[in-house]
Amino acid sequence: MRNAEKDAAEKAGRRARLLEAAFRLMSARSIEAVKLTEIAEAAGLGIVTLYRYFKTKPDLVIELGTVLWRKYYVEVEKAYAARNGAAMNAAEEMEFFIDSIIELYRSHKDVLRFNRNFDTYVKHQECTAEQMRPYNEAVNVFATKFHTVYRKAKKDGTIDTRIPEKRLFVGTLYAVLSVAGKFAEGLVYPSEDHHNMIEELLMIKQMILGALRSH
Repeated sequence: MRNAEKDAAEKAGRRARLLEAAFRLMSARSIEAVKLTEIAEAAGLGIVTLYRYFKTKPDLVIELGTVLWRKYYVEVEKAYAARNGAAMNAAEEMEFFIDSIIELYRSHKDVLRFNRNFDTYVKHQECTAEQMRPYNEAVNVFATKFHTVYRKAKKDGTIDTRIPEKRLFVGTLYAVLSVAGKFAEGLVYPSEDHHNMIEELLMIKQMILGALRSH
């Protein structure tokens, strides 16, 4: 009789290999361009094995997106704790979260490239709310964090809360994430130029913070 723990570890290892191969291929090209057979081959597994873990390509893509954002959230939480985020005022926390996106651009452009392609892909595939539930839960934790910042701003007045919370979220963190994604894809400068857009992102950050503090 096989060891149940060993079986579970082997299954988890194969699943991780498939997700890693998918991310490597999809972030370098696009989600649409990558075939499941390519992913299985890159992972050193057969296509039949892949289908044991993921019934469809959207299932694989959604799980990959979920894993990436959960991993990013852990990184953000560690950095937040290291900087004693709870002691920051609202404006300082806002700057911290914008800086977190800039760091994502600096260190994980592949994640940003995948993320921009992800939104288009799941929309074209008409993925259901149930399919998207794990991913949305992974992403919504950032909106929850922002809600805490907004509530803090209501008390300390360091951010203009006359702007509705959802509008402020979309116009700041979501906007910076979208711009960083475009930069990561090389849509402003050709990717072969390897142009680093950190200075531009920092400029955008200062404009946002200045606008929020200017009222």
